[in-house]
Amino acid sequence: MLRRLALFLLTTSLALAAVAPGTARAQSSASTSALSEMVSKVQVFTLKNGLTVILYNRGEAPVFAGAVVVRVGGSDEVAGETGISHLFEHMAFKGTSDVGTNSYSRERRLLAKLEEIAAESRAGQEMTPEQKKEWDEAHEELRKLWIPDDFTRRYDKRGATGQNATTDKEFTKYFVNLPRSAFEFWCRMESDRLIDPVMRQFYQERDVVLEERRMRFEDDPGGRLYELLLGVAYQRHPYRAPVIGYEQDIRSLTATQLEAFRKKYYVPSNMVVSIVGKVDAERDLPVIEEYFGRIPAGPPVARDILSEGPQEGERRVSIRMAASPEVIVAYRKPNYPDPDDAPISVMAEILAGSKVSPLYTELVKRRQVATAVSNDEGPGTAYPNLLMFGASVKAPHSAADVLNAFDSVVKRFKRTGASAAQLEMAKRSIGMAYLGHLQSNESLALDFASSQLEYGTWKASVDWYDAMSKVTVADISRVANKYLTDDSRTVATIEPENQEVSR
Repeated sequence: MLRRLALFLLTTSLALAAVAPGTARAQSSASTSALSEMVSKVQVFTLKNGLTVILYNRGEAPVFAGAVVVRVGGSDEVAGETGISHLFEHMAFKGTSDVGTNSYSRERRLLAKLEEIAAESRAGQEMTPEQKKEWDEAHEELRKLWIPDDFTRRYDKRGATGQNATTDKEFTKYFVNLPRSAFEFWCRMESDRLIDPVMRQFYQERDVVLEERRMRFEDDPGGRLYELLLGVAYQRHPYRAPVIGYEQDIRSLTATQLEAFRKKYYVPSNMVVSIVGKVDAERDLPVIEEYFGRIPAGPPVARDILSEGPQEGERRVSIRMAASPEVIVAYRKPNYPDPDDAPISVMAEILAGSKVSPLYTELVKRRQVATAVSNDEGPGTAYPNLLMFGASVKAPHSAADVLNAFDSVVKRFKRTGASAAQLEMAKRSIGMAYLGHLQSNESLALDFASSQLEYGTWKASVDWYDAMSKVTVADISRVANKYLTDDSRTVATIEPENQEVSR
């Protein structure tokens, strides 16, 4: 599923549909009107250096949301450098040569010394006593120069809210909400950290990411199961690696590697700046050009991603640990803009998206072998991905009990298909699930930028919504029989310790 739906389409038409499920004609008319309004107001520009800028004047309050989205993430990483996209995202908040330090000239020499030692000691993992002494002395001096959180505190002083960043398989996103009076400040700060980031506190931040990995994956049963699933479902494609990276890869990264990574991917042709709120192109575009236009053009990003190829037979994997049993069933599927993407999303919603869905009704209510069921699509959107169904096993049942029940539901669904009522309810649910998320300037700014980078148009989410609204009962039956096959799936389970795995 393309998980970026258009706000104006949803705000009007889905709210109407939620009240009156049968008013399809009114829903379509409202959607068309809302789409026309959005299309008339969103403006797209290209700066001289190749950077795309999206402006959308919306609302009356003197505020705006600014987003800088870079088309780089886990799927761009190579073996030995997994996690580098996410780690750079952390470093982008450490400041520049003017922000975050009392004396950059002194700091620069000390940082260079650290990189010398790192190059000679496997990224600081195998230091001699002499190197460790120099390393500690350099850090002691650096701590006197660093101004912690200087970058974010400057934003706080100007009334920033929601300042954050995320990294996924395809994108690294930086975003914040600010008063209109801070517009030029935002342009200067964001462009400065794209042009002149300093890798200060790098080795401390590397330890922070290692701890984050430990909490989210190594100590979390669900995280471990998901990581295991991807490593089996994908044999060649970089989707197999977690975005946060593998532990040893993270430990091996250096600030020098991150700087080379930035120069390759943080180029104007690989980024979009998106601003939603109180903006005016005639007034604001010159300011944007003044600051973001300083970013060197750089060579275009070339991607050579290994194709996964077809799956020939079911794959199964399990992990034994002292945790409640869980099951994930993941089917191979195409990604948007393949015409089957929208019908697959609607099918998944019908099967597992509510407490009246077939999977919930059978597994949780009738057989009582599970406490919950879920569905998702991932791990990314730029390449063929997975339709995933999850279930938490209810004691004293086993993962095998859940899988047997799951298979019986899927088999019956493939034979009988979906009803018109199920189809209409699923369409409403898909839209309403994202309605609240997309009511903010920030969400729209991120949606526009991501769509522009991945699909070449900010309107991709609108196109997906249109395709989803046209899905038929026949489409559901077709994709169910085409994609819900044993040969195209991977089954991952958590099994209790000291229990045999049933097949």
